[in-house]
Amino acid sequence: MTHHIFKSLAVLAMAVLMMASTAHAQRFDWVKSYFGPDYEDGAAANEIFGSAIDSEGNIYILGQFIGSARWDDDTSILPFSAHRNRSAVVAKFSPDGQLVWHKEFYSSYTDFEVYTMRMVGDTALMLFAEFRFPFNLGSSWHDKNEVYYMDTLLTTPDRFPESPDSLKSPALYYAFITIGLESGNLIEEHFWIPSFVKNDGSLLRDEYSGHLITNVGERVSFNVDSEGNIILARQTNDYYGVICDTCPDGLQVWSPREGNISTMRLLVDGATKQLDVPLEPSSKWNWQIIKLSPHMDSVIASTYVFDSTWRYSYDENINMHLNSIDVDANDNIYILLDRIQDPVERWRVKNSDTLEMEWYSCMIRYNSELTPTGIAQVTASYSPDGYCAGYVRLLGTYYDSVTNTLFVNGESGRDPQYTTLDYRGDTLNLKNNACWLRLDADDLSLISYGKARSTGTEPWERTFLYSDKYGWSHNGSFVAGGNRVFCQVLYQCNILFHDTQVDSPYGMGLMVWDYDGHELEYIDYHSASSHNEQGYMFLNDSSLWLTGTLTANAAFGNLNVNAAWNSHAYIARYTDTAFLTPYVYDSTGHGGGIGITLVEVGNTLVAYPNPFRQRVTIEVQGGEPLASTAWLTDLTGRREQVRLTSEGNGRYSLDLTARPQATYLLTLTTASGKTHTVRLLKQSDIFGH
Repeated sequence: MTHHIFKSLAVLAMAVLMMASTAHAQRFDWVKSYFGPDYEDGAAANEIFGSAIDSEGNIYILGQFIGSARWDDDTSILPFSAHRNRSAVVAKFSPDGQLVWHKEFYSSYTDFEVYTMRMVGDTALMLFAEFRFPFNLGSSWHDKNEVYYMDTLLTTPDRFPESPDSLKSPALYYAFITIGLESGNLIEEHFWIPSFVKNDGSLLRDEYSGHLITNVGERVSFNVDSEGNIILARQTNDYYGVICDTCPDGLQVWSPREGNISTMRLLVDGATKQLDVPLEPSSKWNWQIIKLSPHMDSVIASTYVFDSTWRYSYDENINMHLNSIDVDANDNIYILLDRIQDPVERWRVKNSDTLEMEWYSCMIRYNSELTPTGIAQVTASYSPDGYCAGYVRLLGTYYDSVTNTLFVNGESGRDPQYTTLDYRGDTLNLKNNACWLRLDADDLSLISYGKARSTGTEPWERTFLYSDKYGWSHNGSFVAGGNRVFCQVLYQCNILFHDTQVDSPYGMGLMVWDYDGHELEYIDYHSASSHNEQGYMFLNDSSLWLTGTLTANAAFGNLNVNAAWNSHAYIARYTDTAFLTPYVYDSTGHGGGIGITLVEVGNTLVAYPNPFRQRVTIEVQGGEPLASTAWLTDLTGRREQVRLTSEGNGRYSLDLTARPQATYLLTLTTASGKTHTVRLLKQSDIFGH
């Protein structure tokens, strides 16, 4: 994603209003959707499970659907009609909303599951998927099963790597699929099967059939760092029980806790690569983080989230949910978790003497070596019966490199009769709200926070954000930049945001704050359904790209989506030229509105793309020209002079192809001698582009 670097020097003595009456351009430019039949029980089937944006403003979506789904121009997604299995599509849209290409995945045998998608640098997309195909049907395979893979109808199973001879039908594969941005063509793919290794080094097999026992049914999520390494988080479902007539309890349990298995072996591309991940005694509700090399050639590192003191609890009532796994520009990793258990017990973070998780939710930060370096959590006092009556559920993070601050979004709930909510001793004025916290990225101390206020009088009447019903996190609907925080919010009961009262039992809309938590603007979609889902959100220049799922009619400005009969997965762009304008908050705005004091627009700089791979563009917006040379400093302190190439209209290009991958500080000087410093992140081209 492009990051915009603003440098503010002095405050001008003019103020403008940032409401609908102001002169800056704001509108929904376009909205696109795809739709089709829903599940037989009425549940939404047309959803977006992942999205990404490149430096040119093209947007990519990873979605799922069933039935004869169609784009909103009435074009079929798949070249056949009725089926009830769950299928997948990945598509590219241009900045003006034109469909550039799309690829489909479909199997008539069973559901085709895709979970999420990540941008790899600015060159490729990586998808995470799950396959179950019957590979042992011989020559009649293509007669009994239709499989579309990346738009191609397969006639034999030869397209997929041969499974180990001990793994019989149905075969299960997890997969990382990497495709190019230009045309969606395949770059590389890796199919892998997680298996258990016994202490004698052999793979665990079923006692009667001899089939390989695979570690399935676990939750898995992933992200990609700046070097293309895969950061995988998996739930530790590391046990297998078989009936045993001679065992004391009538059951033979294979698990690290029992001491009879020690490793999870990833059989990559059939069994071409065998990657061993060490296992430890742990609860099945713990999480393990694994760092894999970009092409799944090796396991770089692994760790558990909580230490072994938690290993003996196999209580089914103890749940640990992963809400998101994020990676910032400095390759710090953020794991956001929820737990459900008696709040009295604290859980120690593994490899840390000081970090503990309290009730109810937390964000744990790791460095690139998977060492825990910090924790953020909102704590609550307890009710007289000893239970916690409040919480803040943390759902996603966003790192702003300009201010070196970390934003964490979530939802709060509490019983006001008993509970106060605190962050490191600071009491938060949160009651059943959608909310976010702004933290110092170095020590994770609280700087500010914002919320969406509920006017409901009962504890259950609240605004909120949540994951979809399948349990996979869709919490990317949250971005920050240029002193503004944006969030799509799904709400229940009435809300009051800035000067807008929304009187509806359910709905969804876009909320905008400044970094100090002042409420700036609310745009309601007028879609009254409790089953709508926020998807993902991206900020690029003066535009926001928004995705999600609608199960009721919605209005994006004067653009309507008619989702009364079938769910619609939507992609929309909202433009507001004020997004590019740095400002400070002024509470003396006319008529009780919000006044915006502009800050030296003539010295506003924008650097893009950032992160970059070879060249970066510096744009001076309406200001004086820059000197032809600048100073480039790496994080070791080494400083060297570089030359800018003027491209006219206040734009300058800087070729850093020969520089190594690193974070740099670029110091620029204007013609009058004023200096500006911007942070640049150079990434390697992982796939040779």
